[in-house]
Amino acid sequence: MDLPVAVGVDTSAASLAAADWAATEAALRDRPLRVLHALPLMPHLLPTGTSRSPLDGSTLLQEVRHVLAVRYPLVRARTEEVHDIATTALVAAGEDAEVLVLAARGDGGFPGLRIGSTALHVAARAACPTVLLPTEAPDSGLRDQVAVAVDARRPHGAALDFAFDAARRHDLPLRVLHAFPAAGRPGRTGEREGEAALLAAVLAPWQAAHPDVEVRADTEPSGAGLLLVEASAKARLLVLGRRPSAPGGRLGPVAHAVLHHAACPVALVPGA
Repeated sequence: MDLPVAVGVDTSAASLAAADWAATEAALRDRPLRVLHALPLMPHLLPTGTSRSPLDGSTLLQEVRHVLAVRYPLVRARTEEVHDIATTALVAAGEDAEVLVLAARGDGGFPGLRIGSTALHVAARAACPTVLLPTEAPDSGLRDQVAVAVDARRPHGAALDFAFDAARRHDLPLRVLHAFPAAGRPGRTGEREGEAALLAAVLAPWQAAHPDVEVRADTEPSGAGLLLVEASAKARLLVLGRRPSAPGGRLGPVAHAVLHHAACPVALVPGA
């Protein structure tokens, strides 16, 4: 099935940047692009404080369609206005998408907010990999790798599949990050070597299947959140596995911290 890359848009500059990122991804994957704008039928369904803009609805989608047609003439893009609340519409879109793309924060919220409630809700529940773009555009510094978080004792196969594929498509090295708690002195050589060997054994099947992807494996006696946020400064994309949702659909503490502080797009990949 020719599943699309789906992206949710509103009137914010961040969501339009997400549409641009999604179009690039659709081109790399040779997939159609589905651009959605959610518009509740009933005004009382809008979140408190949400303002309406002249670019809402069909006018917004016309603008987006025009821009994407100019920038990505080979991408098969279609726009769609969905009459439902945004979280419901986007989670539903993830049921029939190869990748779902969102801005971490849309046109609601308050100044300084890094990630909005809609993005958190969708990222915790979407059935497909979900890429969240940071509120502020990544700096223009060197971003020469795709990064992926791996727990060598409980590897997330779907996240590794996604990360290796992303590195191949973007023609970038893959940096694999494994954080571990140091039992003795931080950074003790024997302990690090043991963790590195464990990680190498985990990665072996993926490296065999993707011999064209350069892998840079890092094992660090560090908190996972800190290690991943630091890695995001040089990454084009940071990939995290997402286990089945906790009660209430909450993300884990590492994913939550990374989404609030990462300096690059973050992909959350569902799986066991």
